Amino acid sequence: MNDIYNKTGKGIKIVVVDSGIDQTRKEFKNASIVCLNDCKDYSGHGTAVASIIHNIVPDAELYIYNLFGSQKGVSPDKLIDSLNFINSIGYFDIVHISSGVIECKNISKLYSACSQLVENGQIVVAAYDNAGSISYPAAFDHVIGVDWSLYVQNGLNYIYLENKSINILGTGSLQRVPWLNGSYQYKAGSSFAAPYITAFIAKIIENGSKEYQNIKDELKENAYEVWEFPRPPQLSVHRIPHINKAIILPFNKEMHSLAAFHNLLSFQIEGIYEPVLFRHVGKNASEILQYSNCNLVIQNCQNINWSNDFDTVILGHTKLISVSLKSDFLLEILEKCIAYHKNIYCFDQLDKYSEQVMRLNEEGCWAYSPKIDISDIDNSFMSKLYRISTPVIGIFGTSPKQGKFTLQLSLKDFMTEIGYRVGCLGTEPSASLFNMDFTYPMGYENSVHISGRDAIQTINRFMHEIDEKDYEFIIVGSQSQTVPHNKGNLNCYPVAQYEFLLGTDPDIVILCINPYDEVEYINRTISYIQSYINTKVVALSLYPKTRNFEWAVSSSLVHPVDTSVLIERRDYYSKELHLPCYILGDYDALDALVDHVTDFFAY
Repeated sequence: MNDIYNKTGKGIKIVVVDSGIDQTRKEFKNASIVCLNDCKDYSGHGTAVASIIHNIVPDAELYIYNLFGSQKGVSPDKLIDSLNFINSIGYFDIVHISSGVIECKNISKLYSACSQLVENGQIVVAAYDNAGSISYPAAFDHVIGVDWSLYVQNGLNYIYLENKSINILGTGSLQRVPWLNGSYQYKAGSSFAAPYITAFIAKIIENGSKEYQNIKDELKENAYEVWEFPRPPQLSVHRIPHINKAIILPFNKEMHSLAAFHNLLSFQIEGIYEPVLFRHVGKNASEILQYSNCNLVIQNCQNINWSNDFDTVILGHTKLISVSLKSDFLLEILEKCIAYHKNIYCFDQLDKYSEQVMRLNEEGCWAYSPKIDISDIDNSFMSKLYRISTPVIGIFGTSPKQGKFTLQLSLKDFMTEIGYRVGCLGTEPSASLFNMDFTYPMGYENSVHISGRDAIQTINRFMHEIDEKDYEFIIVGSQSQTVPHNKGNLNCYPVAQYEFLLGTDPDIVILCINPYDEVEYINRTISYIQSYINTKVVALSLYPKTRNFEWAVSSSLVHPVDTSVLIERRDYYSKELHLPCYILGDYDALDALVDHVTDFFAY
C-alpha cells in the first residue's frame, strides 16, 4: 500500500476530457501538459479538475481535450465523437471524464466508444451527475463510475462499493480549487471527487497493475471503507409465449378491450364466454361495447368445447364469480386446461395454484399471470433514476372506469397507423396481450407487490428500457383517479397513482374526465399534476357515459350520454378549463387530439 501512495504518476498518460485548462496558473508551473485541441478554459471546471490530478500525481503527463469549447453543456453526439477521436490518436493510460450526459438516445454508440478505449487497454473514469440522476458514461459496466458522499471527507479516503453500478463514493466536501482569471472557488460534487480516483489509479498503474479487474481489486484493497452488497438478483423477464388462438372469459370490464381492439392482437379470439347467471350471455359483444366491430356472441362457459383447436385461455378476474357460484372458478378452469392441454393467461395471481401450474408445465403448456414483486427491484444504482429522452405522453384521470386504457390503445393504434413508432407502458393486466413493452398491473385486483421508492424506481427502469428502443413517443396510462375525491378510507387515496406519476414522469398529460365531474375537482387534479412534476396537462378526454350514483354503492350503473348533451359538456369544460376537450370514441376527435399532441413536441 505504501508503495502505491508514494508513486507520483511518472510515465502515466492521462487524458482530461473537460472544459480545457488555464496553463498559466502557478499550479501547473512544472506540469507536463499537451493540448489535443483548443484547450482554452471558458468555465474554470477543467482547470480545477486538472489541478487536483496534477497535485496528487505531479509527474503524470496531462493531455487536455476541451469537450465544451465556449459552451456550458455537451451533447451525447459530441461526447461520442470526442471519445472516438481520443481513441484514434494513440494510447493513453487513463481517460478522465468529469462530466457526462443524463439523456442519450445513442446510448449504444456511447457505450461502444468507451468499449473501444477499454479494449485498447485504457481505463475510463467518469463522474456521476451531481444532481443524482444516472448518467453516462459513469453508469457503464466497464467504466469506473464515481459519485460523491458526505461520509467521505478526504479525497483519497474513498468508499468502495461491491456489487453496485456506482463503483466509488468520493469526497463530498467543499474544496478550494483554481478557477478562471487567477481566482479560486470552493466547489464540491462528483466532478471534483473523480479526479482523486483518477490520480490514485495512475499510482496503481505506475506500481504495475494495468488490467481493469486488477485495478478494481487495488481500489477495493486500498479503500477507506468497503461497503459490501449482495449480488443483484436476476430481474424478472416479462415476456409471454406465443398465442395462436384464444378464448376469453368472463366478459367483464378488464376483458372489454380485448374484444374492442381485437384487430391489435397478434392472435385470434375464438370465443367469448361467461357464466350463465351473468347478464351478457347470448348478446353480441358489439352490443355491449360502444365502439367495436367484434361480432362474437357471448356464450355460456358451460358450453366451451375444450376439444376445439384454441391453444390458450385468457381468464379475467374470477373472485366475484367464485363467490356467486360458491366454488373456485379459477381452479376449475386450471383443471380443464391441464386435461385438454391448454395454456392459460390469468389476470388473477397463480401463487396458490403452484401444484396445478406444475402439472400444466409437465403437459408442455404454460401458465402466466402478470405481477410485479421484489424480483423486479434493481437497487444497483442505489437511489439514482434514469432520465428519459423519448417524449412521454401520460394518460391520467379523475375516476375509475373512464376509458384510460381505451384512449391509450386508440392513440397507439392511430399514431402507429400514420407512421410514428410508439412504445407503451400499460397498467391493465391485458397490456402484455397487446404487445405493450411492459405491464405494471396496478388496477383492479392490484398485482403490484412493491410500493414507495421501490415502485418508483422499478417503473423508472421499465421506462428506461422502453426509452432504449427506437421509439418516437412513449404512451403511459394510469388507473382510477389522481387526487382523492373523498376522505375517510385508505382506498380513496391514490398512492399507486402518485408512484406511477413520479416513475413515468410524463412530458405532457391528457386528463380523462367524466360528464358529471365538477370543474373545481378537475382543476385541482390539473394543479396537482402540474405542480408535482414538471409537466403540462395539454388536453381533456371526455368519457361518453355517465353513472347513476343515487342509492348505488358501486358505480356500475353506467348509461350513454345523449350526443347533444355530450357536445354541450365538452364545450363547457373546454371554456371553463381553457383546454381542448375531445370526446372519447369520436374518430375525428382522435385525429385532432393526435395532431394537438404531436404539435406540442414540434416546437
